[in-house]
Parts: sequence; C-alpha cells; structure tokens
Amino acid sequence: MSKHVRDLSLFALAAAVLLTFAIYNANLSKKHSAEVAAARIAAEDARKKAEKEKADFMNLESELKSYIASDETRIGLIYYDLTIGTSIEINPDMEFAAASTVKVPMNMALMNLAQEGTIDFESAMQYTEADYEGGTGILQGKDRSEPIPLRTLSEYSIVYSDNIATQMIIRKIGRDLMYDKFSEMAGREVARTGNITKPADNAAYLKRLYYNPEKNQYYDFLVTNMKNTVFHDRIDKYIPQELTAHKIGNYGSYVNDIAIIYTKRPYVLVVFTNGMSDAPEKIAQLSKMIYEYQSGLE
Repeated sequence: MSKHVRDLSLFALAAAVLLTFAIYNANLSKKHSAEVAAARIAAEDARKKAEKEKADFMNLESELKSYIASDETRIGLIYYDLTIGTSIEINPDMEFAAASTVKVPMNMALMNLAQEGTIDFESAMQYTEADYEGGTGILQGKDRSEPIPLRTLSEYSIVYSDNIATQMIIRKIGRDLMYDKFSEMAGREVARTGNITKPADNAAYLKRLYYNPEKNQYYDFLVTNMKNTVFHDRIDKYIPQELTAHKIGNYGSYVNDIAIIYTKRPYVLVVFTNGMSDAPEKIAQLSKMIYEYQSGLE
C-alpha cells in the first residue's frame, strides 16, 4: 500500500471516529436536554404542589380559628404534622386540668421505667383499699382479691380509663418519680400538683410516643390500647377509629382529648377545653376539618 493510500485510509478512519464522536455527543446533548426538560417539569410540579399545600394549610388554620372564634379563651389546641413538622397552635401554654389524659404520660413513664429495668412490666400488683376510686373503669365491679398483672392495669387504664388501675400504677411508679418522668418527656418542668397540664406538654408526650427515640419495646402496646379505647365521642367521632390512638379526659368544666392519627402523613392532635359549650361535638368537628385536610396530602 502506498503512503498516499495509507494516509487516505488513516484520514478516513479518523473522520469516521470524529463522526461517531459527533453523533455520540449529539445523542448525549439530546438526552441531556430531555433530562433538563424533565427536571424543569418536575421542579415546576413540586413548586405548584408546595404552593397548593401552603394555601390549603393557611385555609385550614383560618377555618379552625374561625370555628372557635367565640371560644378562643376556652380552648388549647395543637395540630402537628409528624412527617414535615408543620403545626397550628392555639393557646399552647394555657393551663388546663389534665383529667384522664394524664393516663397517657403516666403509662409512658411506667414503660420507660420498665425499659430501664426498674419495674418489671410482667409483674402483678395486689390491690389495696387505698387504690379505690370511683368513676370510669371496670375494676370497681370485679373481684380484686388476687394480684392483677401490671400489663392488665396498663391496658385498663387506657381502654376503659380505669381509675383503680390508674391509682395502682401511680403507686407502683411513685408520684414524685412520675412527675420527674413527665418533665423529662416534656423537655421542661411541668406542674406537679393539681393534675394541671398544658397542650404543649401533651404534644411533646405524643411526639415522643410516635418517634420512640429510645426504641421502647412497650410503646406499641400503649398505642394499641389507645386505638382500642371504648370512648368515641370526640377526636375519632367522624374519622376512622382504627387510625386514631387517643385518650379523652373529663373533669368538671374540662373536656379534653389527645391523639395520634395514623393517616398516610400521621399527625398529632391535642385539644383541651374549659367551660366550652357542647365541647365533645366541637372537638369532633375540629378533628374532622384537620383529618380532611391531612388526608388530602401525599
């Protein structure tokens, strides 16, 4: 092969390589352009979604405040999205009688001590006359001569809001230690007398129950009992009961309910009231508004 022919062959080869490279770059450019276009569309969709969610959130807040306008000084409410952390707060630090809502942090304190090994959750307790308390519950009508499993007392205190079970659990924990645990879970000092509480403290308890930072093996039992409660006239009146882990409380003019609602985007709802007319129904309506908003989120 002559040098001229060889040079032409090399030139042709080089040209073919350059053409191939040019075609490859063109394809890459097309692919890149398509990816850029897709990214722009996705970003625009995300922007529109975020704007809609923000507008819907602001509408929800406005609706809630409008609904309770005349009762604003009689209610403390916290809604908290457990996925993204958005919240609506109305009088979060107003004081209320906790009533039986205290049985949620009480059980959490019990379970924290069990997790630490201080209390045997599978042990049993002997009832004493000092444990007797009337009101809600089923132990008042049962034989109490034999030791009662602590696990059963925990279940009864939530499912039936049993007051005897509650007094026995408090005796087991010790009142001072129980309040120490409340302060630890709330992240601040809480009231230690009069069974006084604040919505913000209860929101903190429920967030801890949901996130379970110490991986407490007993918390699921508490959530299950909260879902199985026999009381359904407030937060879960108009929303799916199987999604609602909650605890009500009544004391005189105080009507309360605290909950974790396990929608696709779970959330906390805490409502305390004092002297509000038709309080159970108003709590139910507020809960329905929030559930309908939250259920529309992805």
